[in-house]
Amino acid sequence: MRSQKIFSVFMLALFFIPAALLGLTGGWQGLVIPGAVDFADGFAAHLLEESFSDVFAGRDLLCAATSALQTALGRNQQNGYFYSPDGILHNLPDADERITAQNLQALQTFAGAQSAPCYFLLSPTSAAIEQSKIPNLALESLFNQKQYIQRCYASLSSRFRTIDGYNSLFSHQSEYLFYHTDARLTAQGCYYLYVGAGEKLGYTARSMDYFSISHPLHNYKGNLSELVPYAPVEPDLISLFHYQKNARGLHLVQDPLGEAVETQLYDLTLLDSNDPLQIYLGPDSGVTDILADDPIYDGQLLVFTDGSCDALFPLIAIHYRQLRVVNLHAVTSAQLSQIDPAQFDQVLFAFSVEQFGYDSCVSDMLGTP
Repeated sequence: MRSQKIFSVFMLALFFIPAALLGLTGGWQGLVIPGAVDFADGFAAHLLEESFSDVFAGRDLLCAATSALQTALGRNQQNGYFYSPDGILHNLPDADERITAQNLQALQTFAGAQSAPCYFLLSPTSAAIEQSKIPNLALESLFNQKQYIQRCYASLSSRFRTIDGYNSLFSHQSEYLFYHTDARLTAQGCYYLYVGAGEKLGYTARSMDYFSISHPLHNYKGNLSELVPYAPVEPDLISLFHYQKNARGLHLVQDPLGEAVETQLYDLTLLDSNDPLQIYLGPDSGVTDILADDPIYDGQLLVFTDGSCDALFPLIAIHYRQLRVVNLHAVTSAQLSQIDPAQFDQVLFAFSVEQFGYDSCVSDMLGTP
């Protein structure tokens, strides 16, 4: 009964309010009214946005109201994204098998040419972990990321030690692991990956009380907001983990193979940049070193990643003298040619399913030994 009342309000808002506005502005020509099928599959908000965009100035307000009403009715899907006030989740299609095979072969080829032990962390997206935010009828259509990760791990040789990021996150699924408006992991989500990786990499992960946690930005809106512009989603919180025990500090060296610009860890001015999440590793120069100010460990770790979990690496870095992070989306071939994995004690590959299963950057950059 309550749902029916909401639906009645929705229909009144949909037809009578636009009718009045259009009558006043003379904009009836070109208006497309969505049909029943459009409401069923969540396409109505998108159709209304296009229809009203050239008709009257109040379309933003109306589209936002339409999206809110659809959320109340449980029809909260648009352009392959599910949304609710606490998050936008991408319903990934099945992974590209050809790209996956090429990326896995590139890892095998690279590892086969090295003497240092290699580790692989393939982390799921929010759609795989936060399934409670997805309508029940849509759950069966979800890409099974857990099986995909297991299959990728099983295909690798014994040269690799795999890290279970899926269960590390799933066991804390009620916590703030993923941004509401960005596909990347939050600092808290990265903390649980850090804990899960410790056993394999050989360090003892520190508990939360070893860190002071600050929240310098409370209204972050990531790139998912642009893809679902009228979704009524809460903005995000950016958090920083500061290691407090033993007064150990870290600093960054941007482009250590070139200009080698040394900067502080967590430069707060970057919160005003076009990508505030740069605060974890600084402006992306392709290669970034995280160095201990007063090292008590001798280990050196080389990381290849895709930028999906940058907040992870300052946490891992407290257990090493040097951690070199190579972002395969930004690194150049010239930079790669200067990196000698033999100078490092371990090599970690850390990617998101959303990148590894659909983007050939791994095979493009690492395919040649």
